[in-house]
Amino acid sequence: IGTHLSNYLRLKSDEIELIPFEDSYFKNKDQLSHFVLQCDTIVHLAAMNRGNPEEIYKCNIGLVKKLIRVLGETNHKPYIIFSSSIQEERDNPYGKSKKEGRKLFEEWASQNNAKFTALIIPNVFGPFGEPFYNSVVSTFAYQITHYQSPQIEIDAHLKLIYINNLLRIIYNHIINKTNQHVLQTGHDFDVKVSEILKKLQMYHKTYY
Repeated sequence: IGTHLSNYLRLKSDEIELIPFEDSYFKNKDQLSHFVLQCDTIVHLAAMNRGNPEEIYKCNIGLVKKLIRVLGETNHKPYIIFSSSIQEERDNPYGKSKKEGRKLFEEWASQNNAKFTALIIPNVFGPFGEPFYNSVVSTFAYQITHYQSPQIEIDAHLKLIYINNLLRIIYNHIINKTNQHVLQTGHDFDVKVSEILKKLQMYHKTYY
């Protein structure tokens, strides 16, 4: 999402100036402070969503706390947009880290009279989604085009949003600085996993 958003915002250079950021800034307080002081809006997308459960939780909460700590030390109050997830409702480390991270930002915003929006994002799909990582659509597409046999463990309903539509939502919040602490982005589709697989198989058969 970060790469897509960066590319999208570069097309809005008459309205938005992008401040370069590196993941390493989270390990260097001075660099993170310098970055923060240049921003009037920060879109916090950084998160770990696969791996050891304890590490997922620790990493995601840690990133939020580091940013909040630097905001306090610099006494800077940019508009924060935080990408949360519909997994907030689930009892898993990623969902818990997103929910608790959102609450930490809400507390910071309330205490500092700052603007903050948490976007509750459903499953995202679109170009350059990474298979076997964060998109069942990408996973199925990869497996089908590589003549593998996709397997469905749970034929659940998924709420999906197309990446470009999500980018437009984020852009609108950047421009308008919406001060709404919890906001559902909505979704483009509500479909069963088996229906996604069937449609992709049909596309592949038709294309070839």
